[in-house]
Amino acid sequence: MQTKRVRLSSDASDIGRLLEISSKQVIQLSSTIKDVSAIAAWMPSQMKQNPANASTKPNTLCFVIGTSAGSISLVYENGMEITLENPGGPAVVRLLAKDSTAPQTEPSQSSTRPIPDIIAGDADGRVTAYVLGQVFSRITLPAPISALSLDLNPNTPSSFLAGDMSGTVASCHTQNTLWKAQMDSLVLSMAPGSSSGQLLDPAVSSTCSVWLPDKHGLLTNYVLAASALGFLQLLSRGTPIHTISLCAPAACMCSGVFIESETQDLSRSKNTQAIIGDEAGQLLVLENFELVPYAQMEFPISQLFALPLRLFVDQEGPDVVICVTRSDTIYVLHQKKVIATYTADFWPAAVDVTVLADAGPVLVLVNSDSDNGSVHVVSLK
Repeated sequence: MQTKRVRLSSDASDIGRLLEISSKQVIQLSSTIKDVSAIAAWMPSQMKQNPANASTKPNTLCFVIGTSAGSISLVYENGMEITLENPGGPAVVRLLAKDSTAPQTEPSQSSTRPIPDIIAGDADGRVTAYVLGQVFSRITLPAPISALSLDLNPNTPSSFLAGDMSGTVASCHTQNTLWKAQMDSLVLSMAPGSSSGQLLDPAVSSTCSVWLPDKHGLLTNYVLAASALGFLQLLSRGTPIHTISLCAPAACMCSGVFIESETQDLSRSKNTQAIIGDEAGQLLVLENFELVPYAQMEFPISQLFALPLRLFVDQEGPDVVICVTRSDTIYVLHQKKVIATYTADFWPAAVDVTVLADAGPVLVLVNSDSDNGSVHVVSLK
């Protein structure tokens, strides 16, 4: 197993000195899985909470892999593969994997092959929900899916957010659509080029669920939708209520707590801020409806993940940020500083982050450069 030592910034914090990034495991993909376009890594919550269970069931880490041919496969640590029911066709562009809402009905198999609930968005605008590996429901939006994320609203458990290339934002459940909205037409009228008759791109580049204080100071769940035009829109129950102009189009977002604030207790706060990565490589934090600069990266940002600080050190504090860029380098940041980097020896086709019961947080990267692709699991601790 090849080990790559962490590269730290000159002013790295204590957590940075503790990080040791190494290549943990490589899982070869079969020749039937080609042109990987999306990945979602998953381990059952009970395994994360009780590492003893993971030691007795070692094949519980699952990779949900989507391809440009429209196929979806489950790949386990031991190399076992399961191809899901799928008619094929449009490319799978977004994936989510989460604990199943249905009981595992085959005890003899579920003991070694747990199957997550899967949400898949494709290039035909279809959002398909899989339960126990079978198609459970399908929702269709007007244009190709461009964003997919979990909804944190406790009133609608198991719901998720979807956005498409036409500017449609929807909150969905596996059985129906809870609400659907269009990016505010006022945003389009304010976009550069709108008065000159140029064709505008209203695509929703990212969605995110976050808790922000309302006018009475009470934390309220909002949906953030980023437009490829360079605007960030806040929605409440499908109604646009606030629009923020960005210097560059946002490419990705995630919620958490990223900067210290005098108005909140970090030990009790959760998902009360959002971090935004844009096409210019800038990271911004949305706090109390205001944008705060966080960091400037070398390359455009393509994905963001937030991990609790306690996964790295025995203390509370702002979340650790995993920043994926349009390069072969992935950055680890904490409190506005780059504390570590990982440079792969290939250009990742898809990236995800998960937490293992026995190894803590890991990066999951797909190498599609060779005839037979591979999944690389890289430990962050």
